[in-house]
Amino acid sequence: MLAGFFMIRHIDTHEDPMAPGPYLLHKVLSFYAILALALCAQMIFYVMQYDIQGVYGFVQALFHFKWEALLLHCAGTLKNPAFNKDYLLGQDWYLSAMMLGLVFTYPLARYATRIFRNWVAPVVAILFYAGIVQYYGTLNVGSEYLGFISLAIVRGVAGICLGSLAYSAWKWVVESARPSEGALKGLSVLEVVLWAIVLTLFRKGFFLSDTDAVFYVIIFFVLIVLSFWDRTWLSHFLNTHGTGFLGLLGSLSLYMYLFHWTVISAIARFAPGIPNSVAWPLYFVLTIAICLGARALMERRKSPLPVVVVCVVFLAIACGICVF
Repeated sequence: MLAGFFMIRHIDTHEDPMAPGPYLLHKVLSFYAILALALCAQMIFYVMQYDIQGVYGFVQALFHFKWEALLLHCAGTLKNPAFNKDYLLGQDWYLSAMMLGLVFTYPLARYATRIFRNWVAPVVAILFYAGIVQYYGTLNVGSEYLGFISLAIVRGVAGICLGSLAYSAWKWVVESARPSEGALKGLSVLEVVLWAIVLTLFRKGFFLSDTDAVFYVIIFFVLIVLSFWDRTWLSHFLNTHGTGFLGLLGSLSLYMYLFHWTVISAIARFAPGIPNSVAWPLYFVLTIAICLGARALMERRKSPLPVVVVCVVFLAIACGICVF
């Protein structure tokens, strides 16, 4: 949804928005170095888990993940893929779904902006989300296929379309809404309630089931509009006084998402059977430490060379394990 929000904002705020190719390349370059680090680090534990032998076995295993490295995780290149076997990370699917979704949506939004925003975006968002829920009973799908198209891409396109609608709603609110003090207080209460729902009620089995997950997209739609509007009490606080902590979390979010499975793999390999009271604190400390280190590398590097060197070191370690 945020990808759709920023996509339309880019088109709306630039007299000559980037052509599809440069825009997609810009998006890929914004995260690919982090993804490459995570993939190469996970390769170490993959060869351990499956006892890959020899240089040939290592190269064969490395080549097996070519589609994931090319962001084609969701392109249908693997039939009935198994998590942690056919994919190194698995959780990188959303980056693939986002990029493949932008391949379809950005050119249309760029060259037929009015048609996309007024017709395509609302119709696609409603039909795609409704179709998934009707057919599968939940939005918690991704590896399944609709014909030859991964449902992850369908979800990605729907999310991008809904995010573009969130931008339109935000722009209308900023330009046209003149809320009273009472209305702002009511919206402030609504925002707190929505965050409480996200953090508590949607815990699986606590109150609602997977079949109700479509409410997520509605809730996040409203939260995105309110957060960027910056007029409610909570959003204003988070956007000003809370920027230090929230900015840190935001800067680490992609790192944590991509590296957390590697930390789990390391703990499972080197400290199996430790009690949860020790495993959970260890997991969080290691994950945050690795993410801070990776972020420091990304912020201080002046070229791709440091990332390439670290990736080569990770792959050399994995290859060494296979040989020795």
